Amino acid sequence: MFVVTTVNRSLPMAREDDSWRWVVAIAAFLTQFIVCGITYSLGIFHVVFKDTFYESHFETSWVGSILLYVTALSSIMFRFVTSRFGSRVSVILGGLLASTGLGLCMLAQELFHLYLCFGLLTGLGFGLACSPSIVAVERYFVHGRSQALSVVVAGIGAGIITFPVLIRQLLLHFAWRGTMLILSGIALNLCVCGMVMKPLRHEKQIPLRSMLSCIPLQHPLFDGMCLANLFWSFGSTVVYMYLPSYAMAQGSSFDSAVFLVSTVGMASFASRAIFAFMGPNSTLDEVTSTLCSLGLGVVILGIAPLLFKNYMGQVAYTLLFGFYSGFWTTFLSQASRELLGPRYVAMGNGYLSLMVALGALCGGPLTGLLLYQENDFKVAFYLGGACLLWSSVVMILLKLQRCQPRLEDFHPEKTSNATNKTKGLPGKGDDFSVPLITGEMKNGGGGSGNSILMSTVVSGPGESVGGTSLTSRNGRAGYQAPPNTGSTVINSNDIVVWVPKDF
Repeated sequence: MFVVTTVNRSLPMAREDDSWRWVVAIAAFLTQFIVCGITYSLGIFHVVFKDTFYESHFETSWVGSILLYVTALSSIMFRFVTSRFGSRVSVILGGLLASTGLGLCMLAQELFHLYLCFGLLTGLGFGLACSPSIVAVERYFVHGRSQALSVVVAGIGAGIITFPVLIRQLLLHFAWRGTMLILSGIALNLCVCGMVMKPLRHEKQIPLRSMLSCIPLQHPLFDGMCLANLFWSFGSTVVYMYLPSYAMAQGSSFDSAVFLVSTVGMASFASRAIFAFMGPNSTLDEVTSTLCSLGLGVVILGIAPLLFKNYMGQVAYTLLFGFYSGFWTTFLSQASRELLGPRYVAMGNGYLSLMVALGALCGGPLTGLLLYQENDFKVAFYLGGACLLWSSVVMILLKLQRCQPRLEDFHPEKTSNATNKTKGLPGKGDDFSVPLITGEMKNGGGGSGNSILMSTVVSGPGESVGGTSLTSRNGRAGYQAPPNTGSTVINSNDIVVWVPKDF
């Protein structure tokens, strides 16, 4: 038996301030540039702090791990601040905290002081500044939002390219304490970026209950995505933190090791640009090939310690890792929105950030402990490569479950039973355990839905759906609607989806 259900696509949109929105986008770009540039240079700081305080890799790694952990964790906390006070207050507060933490680092006499200043205080400031800047851009842009976000995200790669070289030059001229003071002044510019993010008059507060909801965890595929993100965070933390140390252990100079970090940023920048353009326009089979190719790339990451015997091999390693890292963040953002739907994607991103925080907190110290036992960077990078490989395998398995429904299909908006019957939705007392097969559809025509994780077919507004044969654009078999179901005319804001009752 088949049923017809409709999904309302009419969502309230924010009004645009054309005279100011690109100023907000540039401010958000600079925010990502500063935050990610300093954060992803932690491998350089790891070398400096280890040589200064004469501590082991295990004890020194806690500085960078706490920074990454608190930055990712506080990005969840920002939702409460942003909901109550807006993005402007959150970014300004983050800039003040980050600047204070970096400034206090110059007074540190023990490694424990850096745990508090560089790790805890600076990480809290970076977390409060990073995510709200993206939220501000999303609220200002209705049309051209994807292009604006692409510009903002480009600040991540630009920061990773620029800051390692800048920090190296500052270390040569001002030593590490003077470098921290200068970075404190640079971080203070986050307050300037926050000042231009003026709130819109129609902004609404997000209910606290919706932020604390566990609904995303009810989706098994999203649970797998969280697990994959945990392993990815663990493996990437190993690379970012110990890449300069490993290169120097193989005979490279400090300047050459610093350039390797910038090389990661170059590859990540290029990867984000390629997949941001390719993702919305590629077919399912092309995305499958991309995922498999990158899975093979992660296998190479697992054996990449063999490349560290010479400097050109080290450069090849960093290019491969940077390309994979840029792809991962781009794909994860699209996949989470597809699995959860617009209503739950914000909640889901909070759980994904939590997994990043846990992976970052564990990756550095556990690898440092392994180095203390084995005293061999090869073992550490084999561990990091294995985690990256496993995360890639999990995501490919999730992609193969492309016909799974979005989470919001299991949690429809509360409507009356009569309204549901009119729209073809299950009413109160009806069986709503039937998975819906949904897809994206532009107004004015029917056709095939196409996405990263799903291959679906829908009928567009105003079309007759009786006897429609559901087949996908890439030739995969779909579902055959019964020929005697009559025809149904759908409103302009609705999408009709045929669902098998016994699915």
